[in-house]
Amino acid sequence: MNSLSLRLVIATTFVFMASLSCAFAVLVQEAKYGLFRVQRNSLTVQVDTLEDRLRATRGPPTLDLGEFAKEAGKPISYALLDPKGHVIESHGVRGVDVSPAVIERYDTDDPFGFSIERWLDPNSGDPVMLILPDANGAQRIVVTVTARDGYLVQASMPLIDSRIAITDIMYTFTEGTVLAVLLPLLLAMIAIPIIVRFTLKPIRRVSQQATEMEASTLDRRLSLDHVPSEMRGLVFAFNDLLARLDRAWRLQREFTANAAHELRTPIAALRAEVEAIVPAKARSILAVQFDKVARLLAQLLALAEADSRSIDAAGHFDLVTLAREVVADMAPAVIAAGKEIAIERSGDGEATARGDLGLAEIALRNLIDNAVRHSRAGSAIRVLIDGANISVANTGSDIPEDARKAMFERFWKKDRRTSGSGLGLSIIDAVMKRLGGTVGVASGEGTVTFTLGFQPPVPA
Repeated sequence: MNSLSLRLVIATTFVFMASLSCAFAVLVQEAKYGLFRVQRNSLTVQVDTLEDRLRATRGPPTLDLGEFAKEAGKPISYALLDPKGHVIESHGVRGVDVSPAVIERYDTDDPFGFSIERWLDPNSGDPVMLILPDANGAQRIVVTVTARDGYLVQASMPLIDSRIAITDIMYTFTEGTVLAVLLPLLLAMIAIPIIVRFTLKPIRRVSQQATEMEASTLDRRLSLDHVPSEMRGLVFAFNDLLARLDRAWRLQREFTANAAHELRTPIAALRAEVEAIVPAKARSILAVQFDKVARLLAQLLALAEADSRSIDAAGHFDLVTLAREVVADMAPAVIAAGKEIAIERSGDGEATARGDLGLAEIALRNLIDNAVRHSRAGSAIRVLIDGANISVANTGSDIPEDARKAMFERFWKKDRRTSGSGLGLSIIDAVMKRLGGTVGVASGEGTVTFTLGFQPPVPA
């Protein structure tokens, strides 16, 4: 689950469902307490009305129910209690004795463990309310208030079954949930991926900028435009890393280029001195070694240039013209090595490529030089132009499949006893990567063919 949008959708759904469950539980509890509250308030109003209706003639006072008389026992019952809390008169179901200790305690009984109202105000009225069983064991709400001369007036009624309220709440809540909760949840599940995609657009732009960076563009920095504050620290850290890599890379390039350049002059002078004093028989052996060092320095310079040179990525060049110029320049050396070289063209279409002409020339020169060094004496080297590709074919030993990838690594040599430095193909590979192209190799029947695949021009 790597998608941020999916994570947010799941988290939002979980929060919605949890909130829905909590809301439902609270509503069910309040529904239970709501019925109790209605009954309690009804009884409280009636006993408050009756507390002033004590009539005394001879003996203990009596309770004048007035308009409440016809409701006595249907289902509300009334009673009059003496100051000690004993029932002396009942109308409907017999009243309940209430001890003075209960009266002094100013108590409120409640059949439910929790209610928002009771939590805010646990004693919200003057009457003493009790939940007591009647003769049949059914629970009744009993409300008792103090009247004149210490007498007590009492009203009671059966406690309504709260399951009725719960069923009604569940039906109403379920019916309302479809639009009130599930519809916003559905909209949120649709909107969150869109919002996340829009929010992460600056991050994708920064990611694209980082993807396009390479060794020659380490001086660039990731843009902070519209990047969320939560990601700015990461972008700052990455830019700081780029600055340090840029400094280290510059030092390495400068060292390679300067070392190769500075060594040319003393080696040339040393070669002249050696040739002047060394006998003719040993001179040819030393010349080979000097040529090897000179070639290595030239390749190091070419490699440094391929890694660090600023390129014209939008430039265009003609592959036929490039091949002719490079072959014409290298032909004397090829002939001197006892080999032939020729240019061939496949098809009549345009042979145009996109990229930097200078880097393409470096790649082709090294490829032809590699063919000269590894082809058989008296053989011919063919330079074939086909669309946006240039192939260089020469006779030589077949290359095993497992060696075709490793041969482009720097300083790789199939035979360590040969005089090559192992840099030629790695230079070609580095150049083609800079150009956004490819280099491939095919081998069979005594012929080795390397192909440079350039990017074709963008259609107008």
